Amino acid sequence: MSEMDCDVRELEGSSLYKLLTGSVLPRPIAWLSTQDLLGVANLAPFSFFTVASLNPPVLAVSILKKPDGSDKDSLANIRATGEFVVNIVSQELVEEMNQSCAAYPAEVDEFDLAGLAKVRSKQVKAPGVARSPVRYECVLHSCLDLGHGAGGSTLVLGEIRHVHVADAVYQEGRIDVQALHPIGKLAGDAYTLVHADFSLARP
Repeated sequence: MSEMDCDVRELEGSSLYKLLTGSVLPRPIAWLSTQDLLGVANLAPFSFFTVASLNPPVLAVSILKKPDGSDKDSLANIRATGEFVVNIVSQELVEEMNQSCAAYPAEVDEFDLAGLAKVRSKQVKAPGVARSPVRYECVLHSCLDLGHGAGGSTLVLGEIRHVHVADAVYQEGRIDVQALHPIGKLAGDAYTLVHADFSLARP
């Protein structure tokens, strides 16, 4: 089988980005809601996202830097307050999610911009997305800066303190994926849905 191979240190930024985001997929989306010290809410989606630990329960989200190398508003708020909410994005929320992903000034509340109702959290000050079927209230465990400048990122580890799950997607003690209708990120502007799943017994 023929293949393309290269030393990644020889790839320029956009080529490496396309390679990674076009092959590590589908990626779940962490729709992060945060709040600054003045109480202004922020909402933005990030697809470098996964479960990092069960004991303690920790979610991992990697947030890329702005083109000028500075922190995005979500990360700045997390560093300042030590709190955030991970809202899971269902198919019914894709338009609002997409509306919130643009680069708005820090004083803009993306909830208002996207016409989304907030819901008060139980253990953190940051609000959640009322229509999100699953919400994880998190406190900051740690941040790991990976690189600097454009293309650099910060890995955020958040310890889950409270979880909210809509009755409609919780059946017999587990999440019903078909009821959840989660979306996943592909390369570029492409997304995917979970249309079907299959099971394999572990050996």
